[in-house]
Amino acid sequence: MKLLIVGLILLAAYLLIRKKFNFSGSEDINSKNLKSGFQLIEAPAALIQSTLKKTISNVIMGVILILITILLFVKIKIVLFLLPIAFFLIGYLFLFNNHFRKIKSQQIWFNAKTNEVFVEQLRADNYTFNIFRDIQGVQQVESIQTTRGLLYGYYRIKLKDHILEIPYLLSENKPANNLFFDTISQNFKIDIQKRIFPII
Repeated sequence: MKLLIVGLILLAAYLLIRKKFNFSGSEDINSKNLKSGFQLIEAPAALIQSTLKKTISNVIMGVILILITILLFVKIKIVLFLLPIAFFLIGYLFLFNNHFRKIKSQQIWFNAKTNEVFVEQLRADNYTFNIFRDIQGVQQVESIQTTRGLLYGYYRIKLKDHILEIPYLLSENKPANNLFFDTISQNFKIDIQKRIFPII
């Protein structure tokens, strides 16, 4: 009976999470009429949904570990070591939400011929830059490890007056976005940093 209740709670939580995230493109950003040759660097709904499913799978595993810890703690104190792992897995949901919000709040347009990039932002001014003239440094901030097929991270591109942060989700849209990310990775020395939770 207890397992049935837990199962129903997890199912309800899953449905609420799916409802929370809207996978359609952001309607709040007024797209500029760009000249031909610009490509939108985006993550399709299918890719985001796939990442969300993997994230929820990790979260469910974390919840199961917490339940195991609670049930066995009285008899086996050593199971407490499972708690940090459980909270780490559950933290992926907050990480997904953080990166998803970033994707929804900005649109990145790339012109492969001119290497110009136009960034539309929901809560700040739009701006443009040239990959070869304006980039001052590139960092990759990512999770300390890949967990059950998930590696969260983001690119942090330093410009003179702006910092552009791009979630890994966009780079995983292959081959559509390959040219943009290959242009950056092949022409700049990238400083890789590891964090437990690479929050943007």
